[in-house]
Amino acid sequence: MLASISDTHAVEFGEAPMLATQVAAGTLPPVKDRLPTTPMIVTPNDKIGVYGGTWKMAQRNQRDHALLIRNIGYEPLLRWTPQWTTTIPNVALSFQPSSDATEFFFRLRPGMRWSDGAPFTADDIIFWYEDILSNPAFADTVPEWLTSGGTTVQVDAVDDNTVAFRFSTPYGLFPTALARPEGVEPVSYPAHFLKPLLPKYNANADAEAKALGFEGWKDRFVDVFGTPGTIDDPTRWDNPDVPTLNAWVLTGVYGQDDPLIAKRNPYYWKIDPTGRQLPYIDEVSFTLVPSKSAASDAAIAGQVNMQERHVSTRADEVLAANDNLQPFTLVESDMNTLTLSLNLNDKDPVLREIFQNKNFRVALSHAIDRDAIINRFVPGALPHQAAPRPESPLYHTVLARQFINFDRDLAADYLAKAGLIQRNEEGILLRPDGQPLSFFIDTEGADRFEMLSAVIEYWRDLGIDVTPRNLPRDEFVALRESNDHHASAWGGDGGLDAMVIPINYLPISSESSWFATAWANWYINPNSPDAMTPPDAVQRQLGLYNELKETANAEKQSQLMRDILDISADQFYVMGIALPPNRKGVVAKDFHNVPKVIPAAWSYATPAPTNPSQYYIEQK
Repeated sequence: MLASISDTHAVEFGEAPMLATQVAAGTLPPVKDRLPTTPMIVTPNDKIGVYGGTWKMAQRNQRDHALLIRNIGYEPLLRWTPQWTTTIPNVALSFQPSSDATEFFFRLRPGMRWSDGAPFTADDIIFWYEDILSNPAFADTVPEWLTSGGTTVQVDAVDDNTVAFRFSTPYGLFPTALARPEGVEPVSYPAHFLKPLLPKYNANADAEAKALGFEGWKDRFVDVFGTPGTIDDPTRWDNPDVPTLNAWVLTGVYGQDDPLIAKRNPYYWKIDPTGRQLPYIDEVSFTLVPSKSAASDAAIAGQVNMQERHVSTRADEVLAANDNLQPFTLVESDMNTLTLSLNLNDKDPVLREIFQNKNFRVALSHAIDRDAIINRFVPGALPHQAAPRPESPLYHTVLARQFINFDRDLAADYLAKAGLIQRNEEGILLRPDGQPLSFFIDTEGADRFEMLSAVIEYWRDLGIDVTPRNLPRDEFVALRESNDHHASAWGGDGGLDAMVIPINYLPISSESSWFATAWANWYINPNSPDAMTPPDAVQRQLGLYNELKETANAEKQSQLMRDILDISADQFYVMGIALPPNRKGVVAKDFHNVPKVIPAAWSYATPAPTNPSQYYIEQK
């Protein structure tokens, strides 16, 4: 479609009435001057929409920034197609990899602008690379997805609208990594807005920060922008003045303003096939609620007109209470309703030795009556370990089915193989140092905690003093970042996207591979003070993953991933309970262009790749 329009500025562009009013008043440039030379053309899912209306959602009032990322914060250089079949240019007008997959060239859209009207150019990406990613004041480690062969990417500007990402070894998975939610990082830092905060560009930056009451320039930078270097921080949504490339721009502060409103970006760089600037919907409104269950309550009360996050578990209740809503299907990509992982790098050396003993982990798995847990919490689901889903071409029978049957006597035998025989007078097993075998297992969220509490009763029956904790998300994350946790209970990424997000199959992410964060730190940087050297088998597995990253050959990638899963099966890092069934989202009958079927995954950033800017609401 782009090829059919040789000069889009020859097209008669359309715009929302609220923006046309501002243009007429002289407070906003004409739409043709706000769009890039070659806007991105978005084909509506069903039909051309109309302008107006408010998209209503319910959002938890603490650490629910993922709702913002998934719905209004996904504009990377490359994006997933709506069907999740491949990556396509997005912020980038085009991109070209080198034949050996070591260099990736991105052509940006000339004339593209930030939401405040300032030009978006290669300079913004170079600012991110030089002053954020490569700035030791901001980051101790570089994210794994921006490395290859143990070396950090190099980024340079070819010209004002072309950037090159260069790796020391082939990196065939880089386009896939860029399309994940984390891929927005390189295009999230408006240089014109942020440079005055850094001493490199402003000799008075530190003095100005201290005059405002900050300890120094860095604290002021974080106060203005949020925590740099990672999208997984709610402070990134605290300042509505930070320019963005998103379709809607916040007008308030997340966690404080209720409702939190995001209004259309007048400089948004996408159009529909008739030349009308997107988004169709005027604003997005987030009603703040204290919990996931309260989000469903808000939907039942009619405060939601399109949402899947938080409401899918009670979608039938929501639909029964609202005749104006209808369902859409979420094709589940998670591989488990509840994954359970011990910290194989626990700071307590005695617990670490116990946890690293595979026989102990097998004992815990056999001790769980999964059928009883399923009947209580997810009726109709199938027992499943932490393994790719049966629908995946990477499905691994052994990994999915091993140690899954409930057998308390067999569990006791495995405990004996692990050397755990002695008990105190209360029946609690004793560690080799004579202390009771006791540890915490943490999760976040009432529903998950309820299921976890039922699971650990089976472990307590074995004589293990396990205490479940439902922690605030900030505390949960902080404990894992500092490796101060014993065990974790969470959902299960990597069901259909095991190659894209393999965090449960090998320790590659210090942020998410909670079963071995210190091994993950070793993988990222062996010299890190937070690193522990993994065993040979784990090192072999990490070496295979490096090979996988390097090749651009899909068949070879699949074979290497199968080899990785073979080692995962042998190691048995993480156990699971049940295979999650497909879920439902809810959408109003007058809310259009939402696909009837949408993949559900963090790595897909559900529902962002379906192009929310082309959603529209009937106007009466």
